[in-house]
Amino acid sequence: MDSESDLSTIIDGAGPIAGLFVLLVAIALVLLWLNMNRQMRRIDPDLPRGRSQVPRAQESGDITHMEESAEQDPDASRQ
Repeated sequence: MDSESDLSTIIDGAGPIAGLFVLLVAIALVLLWLNMNRQMRRIDPDLPRGRSQVPRAQESGDITHMEESAEQDPDASRQ
């Protein structure tokens, strides 16, 4: 019976620490979500979406246009 009361005090003492941990994880998750949304807004929507679109972009001349604009202003893509 005495070991049950010791276990109960340990568990009760861990409650605030576990709550703080969950709160910190939730805050980190929200910050990551906001950062991801900000980064997604920075992506150029005219870029090819995957390997299947690269040949189509080459046929339409988009790749050449992107290469030419990168040669003219190499810092434009970093903004």
